[in-house]
Amino acid sequence: MKNLKLLTLITLTIIAPGLNAADTLKPFITDGCTMFVDGTISSPGLWRSCCVEHDLRYWYGGSESEMDATDNHIRDCVERVAGASWAKVVYTGIRAGHYSPIKNKYQWSWGWNQKREKTPLTAEESTYVIGEIRALQNTEDVNVEDFIKRNFPNQTAL
Repeated sequence: MKNLKLLTLITLTIIAPGLNAADTLKPFITDGCTMFVDGTISSPGLWRSCCVEHDLRYWYGGSESEMDATDNHIRDCVERVAGASWAKVVYTGIRAGHYSPIKNKYQWSWGWNQKREKTPLTAEESTYVIGEIRALQNTEDVNVEDFIKRNFPNQTAL
């Protein structure tokens, strides 16, 4: 783990000078399931980890198809821990939120210091994002390395 942190620091030192402030991410924050409960009355945090991972994915964004896959992933995650009914409620709320005139700050790609379109990350941006994810202290119960493997399958181990 120590070597991984050192490698991440070295990678960021090499890449960061090529990025300007608009091309960097704000600190990651999460409130769990934004504008919704994190679980049931008997299990209050039952699907919170699904929402935290969803927030993390929305933080750095990407293409529209990646956003759709992210929304499908939270549905599947909630279904695994709480069943199909809760998964449908969570998924429907998220998808309806895309069309709502009332927006919260956690929109797709919200973490960038400059507004982004729904476009894939460049290789340089992906490397930067991976380093930022590894440096996070507040990912709660999200397994960072599994998250990176799932969301950056074409990246070599950095």
